[in-house]
Amino acid sequence: MKRLAFVYTSILIFSLCGKNVSAQIASGFHNPTFGALGFAQGSAFSARANDASAIVYNPAGLTQLERPQISLGASFIYGKVDYHGDGISDEMDSYDIVPNMFFASPIIEDKFAVGLGITAPYGLGGRWEEDGFSRYTITDFFLSVININPTLTYKPFSFLSVGVGLDYYYAKTDLENRVNVGLINASLTGIPIDTSTSDGFQDFDDLHGDGLGYNIGILWNITERNSVGISFRSKADLDLKGKTKLSNLSGAIAEVFGSDSFSTQTKTRATLPEMLTFGYAYRHGDRWSIEADIQWTNWSRFDILNFHFNPTNSLLDASNKNIRNWDNTLGFALGGEYKLSEAIKLRGGYFFHESPVPSDTFEPAIAQSSRHGLTTGIGYSWGKKLNKWIGFAYGEVFYENRKVNNSVGDNIGGPIDGDYDTFNHIVLINFNYQF
Repeated sequence: MKRLAFVYTSILIFSLCGKNVSAQIASGFHNPTFGALGFAQGSAFSARANDASAIVYNPAGLTQLERPQISLGASFIYGKVDYHGDGISDEMDSYDIVPNMFFASPIIEDKFAVGLGITAPYGLGGRWEEDGFSRYTITDFFLSVININPTLTYKPFSFLSVGVGLDYYYAKTDLENRVNVGLINASLTGIPIDTSTSDGFQDFDDLHGDGLGYNIGILWNITERNSVGISFRSKADLDLKGKTKLSNLSGAIAEVFGSDSFSTQTKTRATLPEMLTFGYAYRHGDRWSIEADIQWTNWSRFDILNFHFNPTNSLLDASNKNIRNWDNTLGFALGGEYKLSEAIKLRGGYFFHESPVPSDTFEPAIAQSSRHGLTTGIGYSWGKKLNKWIGFAYGEVFYENRKVNNSVGDNIGGPIDGDYDTFNHIVLINFNYQF
């Protein structure tokens, strides 16, 4: 088991730093695929939080564990975006793997517990056609944010547990698009556009950085059947640095940059938002339970990205602000579990998330709308005292149709107006072992 945990941890860390961790499932670029048990219930789990994944859902739940527990898992995500606008059709497909790992252990039974979680709570990615409608806005994009989350939980009273955790985030992103060299040269010289001019290429290459935050949780067992969970995750400022690379420049723009290619050090700061979740769970004997959660996310933190270039010039300085002005959102989740036998548990759920992306700053890298999700799953236990179990979950996410008519891309010759239809399929598998 120790060898399995070591190998899986190595795979987890390297894959999270690769280019396959991306999804657009929940609000903004938040990924709620933290474990098969919670996700199968529509991610309504903060008032139960009775396995090692409580580290993410509500750290106060860790005092419910009777013995040390490890959970290793991954979500497999397929997403598709269809675009139709002005007689043009395009599509973007993504196939992603998002691993997770949790370890938790009681130090003093029913009193004090510790845990460690490694997840990818934020991410998105995809690729539009290189010569498609969005080429001057975005062609290839990738964002991965991993979270290393140590946790302490204390139970001061028989009915109340309190958990606290540290969030260390590491982020990495790459963005690519084409440059409308003909249009820029025309604006610089006043000469009509030369339609034969080849496009240039822009690459925000290997922007990476880290940041710190914290999380707290409360689990209040009102009665044996009723419990309330409250969890809060703080904001975290990520200071990112990398390079911006330009190539295949010509004419006046090449004169401004001094060559047909250019590279400059780039810095920016992005803020991950606060999240506040309230949950209520009801247990009917030992057979079934149901929970409802509501979540508020402070996406207004994601307002303006200011880029700083060194060296710089007038063209870079004129484009150093990326305005987003996202809105705060609410999400709702409802889920439950039915124990078919001591070894088999059936689960199901529903969730709804508002989209934080306003119409005037919508762009194809985050082609989102408000969404509805249906989830289901099963858990199977075996071994001595049923100390080993595997969880499966499946979810399908239905996005509301998004009709866009804004000015994004207009001034660079690449409007992105049109209809966007998005959906996701998600499969999760988690293996759990209790020592």
